Amino acid sequence: MRTTVDLPEPLLEEVQAVSNAPTRREALVIALEDYLRRQKLRAVIDAAGTLDLDIDAREIRAADRRRPGA
Repeated sequence: MRTTVDLPEPLLEEVQAVSNAPTRREALVIALEDYLRRQKLRAVIDAAGTLDLDIDAREIRAADRRRPGA
């Protein structure tokens, strides 16, 4: 998808240098993917302790042993 944006040149140069990307396009793709990965990870971390699972490690191991191919 083509898009036109006005980005600060020093910022774009730094992203390209830090990511070792050969092109500006690839540098931006790497930066956007990293940003999304970090946001998803933050959501998982923020959700820590909010699930009330009524299962313990022994039950999980037992279920793994019963699973075909495990």
